[in-house]
Amino acid sequence: MNENQPVNPELYEQFLKLFARDQLRIYAWIRALIHDPSASSDVFQDTSLELWRSFPTFRQDADFLRWALGVARHQVLKYWRNARKDRLAFSDGLIQNLIVESFSFAEELAPRQVALDECIKQLSDRQRELIHRFYGENQNATAIAGAWQRSVHAVYKSLKVMRRFLFECVEAKMQEQLR
Repeated sequence: MNENQPVNPELYEQFLKLFARDQLRIYAWIRALIHDPSASSDVFQDTSLELWRSFPTFRQDADFLRWALGVARHQVLKYWRNARKDRLAFSDGLIQNLIVESFSFAEELAPRQVALDECIKQLSDRQRELIHRFYGENQNATAIAGAWQRSVHAVYKSLKVMRRFLFECVEAKMQEQLR
């Protein structure tokens, strides 16, 4: 996108809707290929900027996530080329294999993610907050227990019950899709 041109508000809104929907999946995909949290965050930021710059070339009838992962792929490859200076760098062949495998893995997980999103909506507000704190904000059970004036054991028990419910709910929804 040319920096001297004004931003088209409709294009900007369309990009934000698609990006907000898939940004966690894009970051997770990058994080699976780059284990250093700082480096993966940098690659995600570079990917996000490149997605915005390239968005005018995005075909509206295409799958945004697949397109975004293609852009992310280039950023991951660029990262690993630059990391070659490190004695622990991966070969091009291994990186290409990881990327190919992660694309197919991402496609397999998409229906499960939709099912999980639907199942999470069935949880109470308090349960969703617990999931957000524990998994989204990476708070530990001790911190949550202190904030909620509960025991650490109660927090872990609640997480266990919710994980079981979510697993069973997702499995049931996946079975429904097969019918």
